[in-house]
Amino acid sequence: MLAVNLSVVVDDQYKDRFSEVVDELKRSGMTVDRQLKSIGVITGSIDSAKVDALKRINGVADVEEAREIQIAPPDSDVQ
Repeated sequence: MLAVNLSVVVDDQYKDRFSEVVDELKRSGMTVDRQLKSIGVITGSIDSAKVDALKRINGVADVEEAREIQIAPPDSDVQ
């Protein structure tokens, strides 16, 4: 399967249990890259088939797949 990069938003009610949410994400198969506790966000990657399972974890408010943005080079006709 294809791995996708994503951001997980931790529910405000679970901010004091942030590390527990991180541990549960890891047990579900997510590779955690960054833990941004101050803003309640965890970034990482997981198999695309497992994304929906992350949404059912207690303490997870939202799961958003990363988007790629491409900007034209400075010398391009399109700006």
